[in-house]
Amino acid sequence: MENNDYEQLLKNIASPLDYSEGLYLVYVELFHTNAEMYNIISEHVTIIKELEFGYLCEAHMQAIPEIARSLSLKNHAVYQIVRLVKLTKSSNNEPV
Repeated sequence: MENNDYEQLLKNIASPLDYSEGLYLVYVELFHTNAEMYNIISEHVTIIKELEFGYLCEAHMQAIPEIARSLSLKNHAVYQIVRLVKLTKSSNNEPV
């Protein structure tokens, strides 16, 4: 296996301390989708598309743990939440 410089790679990812208005494309994977889960998730983010096992959403960084918390409080299993790509710059919400 090739020796990668992970420290360099990690410098380019967002931080939990990101309180900016920057938006990310996020995939929330669940056991199944239904109206209740849609409503819980949509309280925190804009849902772009419903998929077979989850939702594709536009989210601020701080909304990600709120999604997990809200779903778990209602006893819904979260299989993964994947931050796919940054959609807008932090300063003025212009496309990256």
